Amino acid sequence: MELFVSDLDGTLLNKASEVSENSRTIINELIEKGVKFTVATARTHATVIELLEGLNIQMPIAIMNGVGIYDLKNRKYLEIVDISKVAAQQTLEIFDQLGLEPMVYGIKDDQLSVFYRQINNPVSTNFYEQRKDKTLKTFTSVDEFESVVATHQIVNILVFDKLELIEEAYRQVQKVEGINATYYPTREEGFGYMELYSANASKANGIKALAKYVEFEKIIGFGDNLNDLPMFELADEAYAPANAVDEIKAVATNVIRHHDEDAIALYLKERHESTQK
Repeated sequence: MELFVSDLDGTLLNKASEVSENSRTIINELIEKGVKFTVATARTHATVIELLEGLNIQMPIAIMNGVGIYDLKNRKYLEIVDISKVAAQQTLEIFDQLGLEPMVYGIKDDQLSVFYRQINNPVSTNFYEQRKDKTLKTFTSVDEFESVVATHQIVNILVFDKLELIEEAYRQVQKVEGINATYYPTREEGFGYMELYSANASKANGIKALAKYVEFEKIIGFGDNLNDLPMFELADEAYAPANAVDEIKAVATNVIRHHDEDAIALYLKERHESTQK
């Protein structure tokens, strides 16, 4: 039995960051016929629920790059891979020493909250303004993070600042046991962005965790970017949309249509039809 797992941005979602009506119709029809389909994404449940509205996914999904296994129907976390309290505190101390102002994602009673002390640069301001009004993700200003770490499961830490500061922070957090960190330059020249999560979290581990909730013998993955590599390595087959980065295309089983051309839905439809002949 095959399990189909798709990334969202640049893969299942089109250029407008939506599941097109055509894709939604095709995938829903296939799910009704017994096709097992789910998603694995870097996004939080707060945005995923809105994006997948009208898509009748029957099984749990992997969110935040495998940090959470989430039940869409009942709006609850089934599993959370959180950062240990010791590792979270050590990381935040490094940021304090460097004068960085992170955003700390914590979960308590199935509620995701983002805690911050200051929004102190244009990149973090833009990030905050785009997300502050999401009903399923609360942004909360705090004086300190110690009580947050004590009372919440810390699942993600983000920080935006000058690129040289981000690079120095990245070098230092490599010494913290149990932390995985990635950083990138941002579109704002001279600035960088770093994301930290548990070293035990990945899309691949998230998909492995799905085995507790759905039976499957074979994994077919779809993705377009570097964070999909662990999923591609785990999958029995892996397909990249035409817009994917070269590194993903190089390891893909095959390259399919562009994500703005209903690539995933049409591939699923064609594959299903071929098996019915």
